[in-house]
Amino acid sequence: MNSRQRVLITAPGGYDTLQLENLPDDAFMLGGKTTCDAQSACPEGHVAVQVHGAGVNYADICIRWGLYGSYKRFVGYPGTPGFEFSGTVQAVGSGVAQFKPGQKVFGVTLFGAYATHVCVPASQLFALPSKLTLDEGAGFCCTALTAFYAIDRLASSRKGETVLIHSAAGGVGSMLVQLARARGCTVVGVVGRRAKATVAFGAGCDAVVEKETGGIATKAAGEISWLPDRPTEPLAGKNLATALETAGCLVGGKVRDNTPAVGPFNAVFDANGVATLRMSYNLLAPTGRLVVYGFHSMLPREGGKLGLVSWIKLAWDFVRTPRFGPMALTSDNRSVMGFNLSYLFDEQEALQESMKSLLELVNRGELKVSTVTTFQLRDVAGAHASLESGLTTGKIVLLC
Repeated sequence: MNSRQRVLITAPGGYDTLQLENLPDDAFMLGGKTTCDAQSACPEGHVAVQVHGAGVNYADICIRWGLYGSYKRFVGYPGTPGFEFSGTVQAVGSGVAQFKPGQKVFGVTLFGAYATHVCVPASQLFALPSKLTLDEGAGFCCTALTAFYAIDRLASSRKGETVLIHSAAGGVGSMLVQLARARGCTVVGVVGRRAKATVAFGAGCDAVVEKETGGIATKAAGEISWLPDRPTEPLAGKNLATALETAGCLVGGKVRDNTPAVGPFNAVFDANGVATLRMSYNLLAPTGRLVVYGFHSMLPREGGKLGLVSWIKLAWDFVRTPRFGPMALTSDNRSVMGFNLSYLFDEQEALQESMKSLLELVNRGELKVSTVTTFQLRDVAGAHASLESGLTTGKIVLLC
């Protein structure tokens, strides 16, 4: 078997479009399309890395479906996805003094991480701290940077605030919980199943709400307790909103206020899309901030490809997606913000500042990757299927 390989997405589609392709001898991926012989001639300012693992993100699935705008703009098909990785330095280009061959590192790349060898600008690479394993490092950067940008640059969450975090047991969600706790916030997390509550509490939630039933859980003396007065049957969105409001008031020390358009949360972090966006907005307190970083509920959870029914649902959900006009935002005294990390790669100063803050938290033991599930590079389809299912917690990493 060739020792240098990459995953190639041949065209938008299902799992069959994920192909394992051999790379030429001495080749390193330089982004999602091109390669370079970095072993003998590493480009100026770049570092060549033998990859240990590559993090799998929901954005990678959207790339496979043909729905990720920046990938189509910067790479196109066929090409190699992947934003984050960990590994060992193989070579450095001229002008690079902070890294040496043999050093353990982790970092980000604008696509191309699904490969055994990558070459990236030194500014996108970081020394692996002792508190992170190579598996954890491979799945750290994208979720941590997404969470940090959301809570620091956009929401500006601070001590004493109460925040709501959807998908609190997931990769970004569990990072948001930890960052919110580090800032002194009170945190309510939402999970899809009761089994995920343990992960959400482990990250630092003060209360957890199960999406399907509206069940509310708190934790005392290490024991998780579900409030007995919540129903067990599936709930409509209105009842789920009531459960979230109740949980927010419960842990935030607030009295429930029946005044319309006044909620208990200073910030809500939502990557669901149409399923929860309007509800999330309505749960904001005055001056509250809704941060949007995904639209997962609009996309299928199984099957691997977008068929006719999926496209119809996607179109219908697009039509139903809430619109927030500037006049309404002004009168409601609330904010709605969104971002896409892949369009921020030119913001090198922000990247360095963010990673510095994140690594300080890591070294203090206040931030970690909650759980890591690994797949071999050849089983990339299985990794995608697992993430699509919505049943995972923490991060999925491809071992390269």
